[in-house]
Amino acid sequence: MNHEQRFAKEIVRRLDETTEHLTPEVVNRLAEARLRAVSRMVAHSQSSQPQGRGLLALVAGYALHHQRTLSLAALVAAVLFTFVVTQQLTEHGHGEHGDAFLLASELPPEAYLDQGFYSWLKQQ
Repeated sequence: MNHEQRFAKEIVRRLDETTEHLTPEVVNRLAEARLRAVSRMVAHSQSSQPQGRGLLALVAGYALHHQRTLSLAALVAAVLFTFVVTQQLTEHGHGEHGDAFLLASELPPEAYLDQGFYSWLKQQ
């Protein structure tokens, strides 16, 4: 058990000791104060939630609370979209396989340019 846990247990023990000696009047006042605080918290949480305003209000409330996450997601989506469009428009990646094939081949590149080479391949 670490120092923080021991400290927390000591606080709980001392609070329990003091609550044992409270008068019934103080206990009742504390219970009433707790009920008032809980009812205020419930009323506040219900008033901050959109009720009966439809899906648009719900989405707007969600967007306000998660603005950073949505901004980051939009940025990542824009970068990925730009990358895909760039790849499609410039056709990078398609010619690379052909170049690698030519460089790795045992034949010189001029052999592939020769018109009779493909007919010779078909005969073999």
